[in-house]
Amino acid sequence: CNGKNGVNMDGPDQWIDCLRGGKILSELQLKAVCELVKEILVEESNVQLVSSPVTVCGDIHGQFYDLLELFRVGGELPTTNYVFMGDFVDRGHNSVETFEMLLCLKARSDSPPQPRCLKGSCGTSTLSCRYPDRITLLRGNHESRQVTQFNHLNGLDLICRAHQLVQEGYSYMFPDKNLVTVWSAPNYCYRVGNVAAILAFDEHLNREFKLFREVPESSEHASHRSAVPYFL
Repeated sequence: CNGKNGVNMDGPDQWIDCLRGGKILSELQLKAVCELVKEILVEESNVQLVSSPVTVCGDIHGQFYDLLELFRVGGELPTTNYVFMGDFVDRGHNSVETFEMLLCLKARSDSPPQPRCLKGSCGTSTLSCRYPDRITLLRGNHESRQVTQFNHLNGLDLICRAHQLVQEGYSYMFPDKNLVTVWSAPNYCYRVGNVAAILAFDEHLNREFKLFREVPESSEHASHRSAVPYFL
């Protein structure tokens, strides 16, 4: 990733522009951004409070151009505060670009808010994250009664989870709407045809699901490759 006349670009903002332009970072640039992010992560606690308003994102799975659409729909940083619930990479054809973009956004420490990234089953970050006061993030299969009891004992209103394909982009798992699955990879593996969603909370923790579909660039870059049937 070089600037004009082959000059190396040497900052997160320039690297983000480079990625949006369809190029990946050089080895030296990637090492540099990893060092920047490492310095941020070692200062962060494993459990973090995140201020609202905030937007929650589910699986991305290396669908880089759909990630850019996610930011268009949800709002660009630093205007919008984001939490990503893991599974940033694999299965999609642009995992490198996707992970590099999230690293660069995290590295812009002088432009808060930074995106919070959680470790999914295939994620690469080691953070877990707790929402302001009454919202937390967990993962696993739960029965309705156990979820209700857990929320009551811990003073929570809602558990957000990812890592499960939802055709409509999101799904409340029980009638009392205390557990929700959010999925943010549209047309998963370039053939499922599902809608994607992100979940936005305002300053009063009112919920709004924002839906979006696959962008043409995503299919165009995947047309010469085949998805692995195992994941479908």
